[in-house]
Amino acid sequence: MTKAVALLSGGLDSQLAIRLIQDQGIEVVGVNFSSPFFGESLWVEKAAQNLGIKVHTIHFGEEYLDLLKNPRYGFGKNLNPCIDCHGLM
Repeated sequence: MTKAVALLSGGLDSQLAIRLIQDQGIEVVGVNFSSPFFGESLWVEKAAQNLGIKVHTIHFGEEYLDLLKNPRYGFGKNLNPCIDCHGLM
């Protein structure tokens, strides 16, 4: 069976995207990120149960805080202010 990895926030958009992938017969594994600012979400676990998928939570800690203090690509002055966080994920 074909497999896919999907980012799962627990919100409606990520759940709908996963359901569309599942409807194509693709097995999905969810990935969620937690940070010092936003811990683990009960919504994520509930969404994973409703979708019938496993979810892996990746915890950002010091590495994330260091990135916020010293972003490689600047403090939101370039084309994509989120490029550092996206790169970390």
